[in-house]
Amino acid sequence: MREKPKYLPPTLRDKRRYIAFQVIGERPFKKEEVKRAIWDASLSALGTLGSAKAKPWFIRFDEKSQTGIVRVDRKHVEELRFALTLVTHINGSRAIFRTLGVSGTIKRLKRKFLADYGWK
Repeated sequence: MREKPKYLPPTLRDKRRYIAFQVIGERPFKKEEVKRAIWDASLSALGTLGSAKAKPWFIRFDEKSQTGIVRVDRKHVEELRFALTLVTHINGSRAIFRTLGVSGTIKRLKRKFLADYGWK
């Protein structure tokens, strides 16, 4: 008889928040460029230990509207938002991150902050 896999109960899981953002720049950026910029910003502003605690995770990026979603630990939302504001260049082109909003679920984030950009 096979045993069921063990899962962490919801009370012991990490609480996450999702940040909706828009990249404003000289040119349209590719998904991989934005992903790298988020990780580099996190490492430079928060350091290795701070990034490990914040656990930033790139979820999705729409190249047409230049908007995306990044996941972060609930206690470190403001730190990641701060790190994103420090971005001034992506691959040599001038760019900034604009935070559109923060939510506890992707569904609510899309409905509230990304619906104007064509997200469903």
